Amino acid sequence: MCRSTDAMKPIGAAQDGAKIDLPNSKEDDTKATAAGQRLVRAEEELRLGTLYGSLSLLLIVTSFSLTMPHMQSRRDALGCDSLCLGSMTSARSALSLVGSALVGRTSDSNGSGLAMVLGGGSGRKACMYVGCISSFLGLVIAANMDSLRGMWLSMIPGALFQQNFSVMKAMLSDYHESVSLATVDVASEAGREGSKSKESAKLASARAGSVGKLGMAAGIAFMVGPLASSVIAKTYDDAVRLSAFAILLSAILIWKLPQPHHKNVVAKGDRNGKDEQKTFTRVIMSFLDVKAARSPAAVFIMSMRVCMALAFHIFHTIWTVSLKKRFDFGPSDHGKFMSFIGLTYALSQGLVAKKVVGLFGQTARDRVRLIQLCCLFLGAGRYFAFHTTSLASVYVMFAFVISSLGVLNTVLTADVSVIAPSGEVGGLFGVLEAVESIAGMIGPMLGGALALVDPVSAPLLAVVGFYLIVFALTTLGYERYVLSGHAGDGVKKQQDRLGKDDDAPTGEAAKKQI
Repeated sequence: MCRSTDAMKPIGAAQDGAKIDLPNSKEDDTKATAAGQRLVRAEEELRLGTLYGSLSLLLIVTSFSLTMPHMQSRRDALGCDSLCLGSMTSARSALSLVGSALVGRTSDSNGSGLAMVLGGGSGRKACMYVGCISSFLGLVIAANMDSLRGMWLSMIPGALFQQNFSVMKAMLSDYHESVSLATVDVASEAGREGSKSKESAKLASARAGSVGKLGMAAGIAFMVGPLASSVIAKTYDDAVRLSAFAILLSAILIWKLPQPHHKNVVAKGDRNGKDEQKTFTRVIMSFLDVKAARSPAAVFIMSMRVCMALAFHIFHTIWTVSLKKRFDFGPSDHGKFMSFIGLTYALSQGLVAKKVVGLFGQTARDRVRLIQLCCLFLGAGRYFAFHTTSLASVYVMFAFVISSLGVLNTVLTADVSVIAPSGEVGGLFGVLEAVESIAGMIGPMLGGALALVDPVSAPLLAVVGFYLIVFALTTLGYERYVLSGHAGDGVKKQQDRLGKDDDAPTGEAAKKQI
């Protein structure tokens, strides 16, 4: 990533938009330059974007979680049994598989008709508006069709187009790129270099902090929504009205999001106008083609995410039954447990992840060890939580499990955001979501099949086995395939920003500027 000068400490991105940290003798001169002004503007965009984006995500997730306490009684009233619920879950995963890739790629284009009409020139904002509209449409269908068919139809819009979480992660990546590129300009004007390793660690911590705030917002929403619904919304219709209001507020906050001042327009046709001569099918396939998703780093992270998703879904097939059998869990107990998980996940991503990455992710090797430690906590924690007969022990073990999951998700998301150019980062996040949707379709079926072999041991050992696979992958190739590519990507992004691909320094000369 970027380097600071000797007169400059690692700057704003490390503090989620904090102002540039310079000695007093240099601060005014730096801010007076064009590069300094761009840096200050980029830092302010990052600060406001993180704030409004997190609040918008909190509200859109709350709009879903508000209806959760009423969903089981609604399914029972409409005659939706376990087979119906399983079919809806698989259908939702299949729709999300298509929608996440489509929406992610669409968000990369600032020049499309959707971006110009709905997003004011921002593909990211346009896709998030679409997500809000689709959620609102689902609520309208559910409120006006009190039938099993209405329940199915209400699921479709949100499953396809509600991808605001992944799109917002891509937008945060745009903000961080603006800050890092502005930092390169300031360093170039100063003509000095700083410590690459320290700056890289600061930038990694900054990305982790921003992504962590999104995760924290989602965790708080899953904790607050059901509690608020149980107190305020006595019926499903009341919950729907509250959800609609939350969606409206979320859309207003999307409107407040600043647009990063660097441009990332893709899928508009090449410079020679050759796309006009292509068939419609070729244009569509070219649009959906995300080159970054075929890179070794992306494929490596996809493999890790698939294993983690399979472990989660297999474990989920036996976990709720186990809680009922061991502790006679009822609706109230499940509500308390889910609130605890939401709070723990929010704290792990919003507070713990950034500090942990800052303290223990200073080098590539430290980062690998951090991921390894999270894998061990996830595998061992789930195994022992399943076998203990103490409810207090379950809560303690799940505190470690959820914290590890929050830190691991934050680290992976932060690393994903720097392995793709800005014009493809949204598509890459979409592909990752699609891959996890496939795991969401396969995992429950695999868990059920393993339960036929042995109702406890087979699924549980599979869960531990998948986390061991992630541990092994991290040990053998994370540093080589993922972390080693960051410097090269930073060079390419700087060249794209300056428009000097032919004359830009390469090799060791280029690396010295990062």
